[in-house]
Amino acid sequence: MKKEAKQRNYNLDFLRGIATLCIIVIHTAWWSGQGYLPLWFSNLTLLIDVPVFIFISGISFHYVNSIVKNLKGLLGQWEKWLYFLFIYSLLLLIFFTEQFRIEDIFSQIVYVFPHQNNIEVVAGSIWYMLMYIKVTIICSILICAIQHYCKEDKLKVIGIVTMVMLMIFLYCATKNNLLFFDSYVSFYSFIYLLGYMLHHYQIKDKKQLFILIAGDVIIMVIVFLCLGIGINEIQNIKFPPSVAYLPFSLISILLFWYLKDHLQIKKENKINKIGKNAIFYYFSQGVSSSFIYYVYPYIPFQSIILKFVCMLTCNVILATIGAFFLDRSYHYLEKKINFQRICKLFLPIKKNSV
Repeated sequence: MKKEAKQRNYNLDFLRGIATLCIIVIHTAWWSGQGYLPLWFSNLTLLIDVPVFIFISGISFHYVNSIVKNLKGLLGQWEKWLYFLFIYSLLLLIFFTEQFRIEDIFSQIVYVFPHQNNIEVVAGSIWYMLMYIKVTIICSILICAIQHYCKEDKLKVIGIVTMVMLMIFLYCATKNNLLFFDSYVSFYSFIYLLGYMLHHYQIKDKKQLFILIAGDVIIMVIVFLCLGIGINEIQNIKFPPSVAYLPFSLISILLFWYLKDHLQIKKENKINKIGKNAIFYYFSQGVSSSFIYYVYPYIPFQSIILKFVCMLTCNVILATIGAFFLDRSYHYLEKKINFQRICKLFLPIKKNSV
């Protein structure tokens, strides 16, 4: 079942694009949809969520394999966040002047929102960035150290470290934090390492996929029954990640593991473009998911389905417009200011850097 070829294709960008759209679905359901959507539906939207993003990030690190390049990537994301924060502050100043606090910007620079405002989904979404930074730094150090000191048995050692991380998560989820690990960092570090390790393997056919998912679902049902968890409580087991959230999140991870090798995407398409621009989509959907609150009163449909489809369509359109604007304007300014030259002063990248 081991893969022989190390080959990059469009599949990962496509899967990242699908995951990005699923985040928009989730935030449409959980924010503006709370007033009319049944709770079971909102919980089911969490099936494809943050764990898939982290899993894809773990797979993608296979093409980086460098702590320095990884840090440079994080710095690039932070630059984009600062640019988005400038636009976000302008929107807040223009539309909600009384809620604008200039002192909040100093906290927001490091992804912390001390006060709520009417563009609330941005603050509600940004927990991901702090978690991602911690996870990717920890995992990149672990992976690169293993590659450097255990070249011959690196996959076996990474597998052992992944299982140790799972044990740390189970301890944090049931007992208490362990050193600098809490249930968030340990859970998503396990998913990241799992993604990196499973890059080397593939699910050979749909039958094998069905068996794996069926086995996972059986485990999930048993865990849910033992812990007394119902379908309406998925959000509760996600924040913070609990033992029951692991088999639930593995359903989508198994599906994406299968799709990464079987999609057969040969050229870039619109979903791929969303995946390549996922960071600006993620920032932009925070604004669009907040603004569609003001669209809701004007939706004429009484049907829950039509209302949700209409709200979701508006959200996707607004997020796409926002992401397109952020991407084009950022890269225009980047050429003028030359951020990359500034970055190289702080993070010089050498060939074969660890």
